[in-house]
Amino acid sequence: MKPALAQGATNSLLKIVDETMTVPYGRGEYPLFVDMPKVLATAALVTFVEAACAETLAPHLEDDEVSLGTVIDITHSAATPVGATIRAEVEVVKVEPRSVSFSVTILDDEDVISVGSHTRAVVSRHRFDQKVDAKRERLGL
Repeated sequence: MKPALAQGATNSLLKIVDETMTVPYGRGEYPLFVDMPKVLATAALVTFVEAACAETLAPHLEDDEVSLGTVIDITHSAATPVGATIRAEVEVVKVEPRSVSFSVTILDDEDVISVGSHTRAVVSRHRFDQKVDAKRERLGL
């Protein structure tokens, strides 16, 4: 990782909630979720948090590096309907040689819908792919 990333760095990301981000769409293979309300799913919220933090970190990675989510601790305290805009506000709270931790706040057009933290590990993409390939072989996949 390049040394320029520092504690206090911030970023924001916007996205309009669409059908693919709702509970019935993303988890329709589970019978209990098929009839759930069409609102932002927690799984989609987690993906959005990861995207905002990864985007913040990306310019600071070396050519063969990638960041991977390792810890996420967030609330999901308000429903967000399809068509509403969500905004992630992220701040770097800790930079270590191989990981970066963020505080996160997610808002929709009306409410703060999520607060918490997220940590991303910084790894060599080549070495990561080798480990996944080796696991795939061990599992016979």
